[in-house]
Amino acid sequence: MAGNDQPWSWWNRLRRSKYSVASVVAYTLFTDMVVYGVVIPVLPLLVIERLHGDSRMVGLLFGCYAFGLLLSTPVFAILSDKYENRRYPMMFGLIGMAVSTLAFAKADTYFWLVVARMAQGVSGGASWTIGLGMLADVFPKERLGTVMGTVLTAHTFGFAVGPPLAGWILEYWGYAVPFYVCAVIAAVNFLAILWISEPEKHGGVKAAIREQEDQLGAEEEQVTETTPLVSDQGKTKTAIGMIGLLKNWRIMSCVLCVVISASVFSGIEPALPIYLKEQYGASSSTTGFIFVFMVVPAFLSPVIGYLSDNYGRKSISAAGLITMAVISPVLALKYSSVYQIIPPLMIFGLSSPMTLTPILPEMGEVVHEIGGAAYAQVYALYNMAFSTGMFFGPVAAGFLMELGGFFTVMAAFGVALLVCSPIMVDWQGLWHYIMSSRRN
Repeated sequence: MAGNDQPWSWWNRLRRSKYSVASVVAYTLFTDMVVYGVVIPVLPLLVIERLHGDSRMVGLLFGCYAFGLLLSTPVFAILSDKYENRRYPMMFGLIGMAVSTLAFAKADTYFWLVVARMAQGVSGGASWTIGLGMLADVFPKERLGTVMGTVLTAHTFGFAVGPPLAGWILEYWGYAVPFYVCAVIAAVNFLAILWISEPEKHGGVKAAIREQEDQLGAEEEQVTETTPLVSDQGKTKTAIGMIGLLKNWRIMSCVLCVVISASVFSGIEPALPIYLKEQYGASSSTTGFIFVFMVVPAFLSPVIGYLSDNYGRKSISAAGLITMAVISPVLALKYSSVYQIIPPLMIFGLSSPMTLTPILPEMGEVVHEIGGAAYAQVYALYNMAFSTGMFFGPVAAGFLMELGGFFTVMAAFGVALLVCSPIMVDWQGLWHYIMSSRRN
């Protein structure tokens, strides 16, 4: 019997390999962001030219993705943990992604476009929630950060590929073909998930997750209050619910920062293609090509993380908000060539990781300092804030675009960013610095 299995042993080992799991998860995140990015040059033209809609309809359509993502993320997380199975929910999500993508190709009414966009968001919830959970299943905690950082580069790469791919295909083969291509990519992703074996949970990570779930159970009973907990080492911890966390100003300032930054960065997605078409007569392939330059600076996130750890997280984040505020109206200036918008667009793209990269470690540090056991809760707040921004940003951009054009959109975003930037300044630390300087 062993002799019959021996020729296939390498194949079975490959299917169970944690590196195969990591590769498939990376491809899943790549697929999700390609599908997300493909719609950027396509949907505005689809709504305005084929359905004779306006920018408000475009903005609402873009925001529906975040709405679906916000609804589905906790559902997929609960189902996956309850039944201790990662592959089946992911396969379900990829089927939904393929079907919703094909629906874009066939939709002939605005209603069905909205349904398809929300379905894309729902399938995205499966990709992120369960995919990252699979990594936690197979990699030990001491390596998990490095592995996740490596895998997440596939997310950035997918978003960089999506817009130019869609623009080029749209220009030569029409509206439907980009979505057919994405459906094929999702189908290959489905086969990859089907191929790997169900990940065997790593003991240390699984135990940590179970311990965290026990802590969360205590947190849910004390949403509005704090209760002391005693750890095995005899140290007192505090179980803090989401409401309790939001009462901490450092947490609240981070949440507000994420909402406004995500709103502006996602708000440009439906507005910029319309502006480039109206102002410069840019083709869909040109629009997709230009969008790449907004995404490329995201590859500098590790460098920004290093700087924020060494020079102050809130300082780097505040600098990102101010940079985004200043450069936003510059994007709406009239240039002699459409390609002259690329340098300010790259600065705009850089301002997003400057703002957001320091936020997660800052929120985690606050929980550690107050002696809490609410890491999952505080990161859930981050995800909820980001999804909220992804919804309101495109919707607001659509209405502002209809009222006063692209300059009105970017000027309003710039003002909102400037108003919010003081929340990320460490005023107490700045005051102590000024006073110590005066003494010297």
